[in-house]
Amino acid sequence: MKKMKKMFILLSVVALVGCQTTDSPDVGDLNLHQPSTLRLKAGTRVQTEEGVYRAQTNEVWHSDKRFRTLERKVYNQIYATFFRGVPK
Repeated sequence: MKKMKKMFILLSVVALVGCQTTDSPDVGDLNLHQPSTLRLKAGTRVQTEEGVYRAQTNEVWHSDKRFRTLERKVYNQIYATFFRGVPK
């Protein structure tokens, strides 16, 4: 009886682990409440974990997703300009 109980637990664990997905979450899903850009006027104070930040000039802050998209676009333009094509 103990052997069957252990086997049932083992099979249950294997079944549960086997049902998990190995796909990474879509980056778009990770930014549910994050704007793609944040525009601050000079002098605006923002409370951060490290303390109060004061914008010195009019600033535009980009979310990580937007920054990576812009970065990739620039890299592709540079590659196309110097190597006559878009990288694969």
